[in-house]
Amino acid sequence: MKSLPATAQVAAQQGAYLSHCFNRMEQCAENPEGPRRFRSTGRHAFRPFQYKHFGQFAPLGGEQAAAELPGDWVSMGHSTQWLWYSVYASKQVSWRTRVLVVSDWTRRFIFGRDSSRI
Repeated sequence: MKSLPATAQVAAQQGAYLSHCFNRMEQCAENPEGPRRFRSTGRHAFRPFQYKHFGQFAPLGGEQAAAELPGDWVSMGHSTQWLWYSVYASKQVSWRTRVLVVSDWTRRFIFGRDSSRI
């Protein structure tokens, strides 16, 4: 197996894969004559993990970012920064954290990075 980058994108996909495998193991224990079965060992087969690359974002400073997305698509600039904001906000776990992150960005946009005197 080739080595994969140590990123959250890989970890999230591996976690989803493992949860699918664990759920499948429970189903296989209840129904041992499942659709994919090794005849010699009596154990069910699992497909190996396959990583799908969804792209990378890099902040450039000055409200700009660079993005490398699938299909060899590369973008830089302010519009890419807003694309990064939308992707980051959509990946938050709950609506509460989405609102908190967006409110922090709004406050930083209005007052600047140092808002300790507000």
